[in-house]
Amino acid sequence: MDSKLINEFILCLKKLSHKDPIINLPLIGEYHKLKADSSKYSFLIDINRKGRKGYLTLQLRNSNYQDKPLIRLDISGPAHKNPEGDFEGAGQIIPCPHMHIATEKYGDSIAYPLDHESINLHLTYNMLHDLVIVLRNFLKYINTGNINDFYFHYQDQLNLI
Repeated sequence: MDSKLINEFILCLKKLSHKDPIINLPLIGEYHKLKADSSKYSFLIDINRKGRKGYLTLQLRNSNYQDKPLIRLDISGPAHKNPEGDFEGAGQIIPCPHMHIATEKYGDSIAYPLDHESINLHLTYNMLHDLVIVLRNFLKYINTGNINDFYFHYQDQLNLI
């Protein structure tokens, strides 16, 4: 995917297309997928807690390029080693939490810490322990406009970081 298309996908205004105003979030061991649409494109938003120890990963994908994540937020889990290359953080090990943003050259293989100037997700340590807060901030970050139309519900079983 070229840079222009990646940026257009990420920056376009999206709306969740969930029929029910209540969105139940996954428990440890589960995976849920939300659908979102813009005026031109359809998207999938993955909420994945199937990994070891209930790790949490949120991911934005375009429906036509499902195998090429646009943005992935890893809240808990192992550190990520960035590939060698010509970008800030090349070859470095980035601890969790971190975010991957797709590029034309590297796909989603580059991770950035959440406090990196290009991320600015504004999640404090305490906020990282609340799946609803994390998800709402992620949805804002990926330019989802109708977040307040939904109630996000989960049972108290979030063991992160």
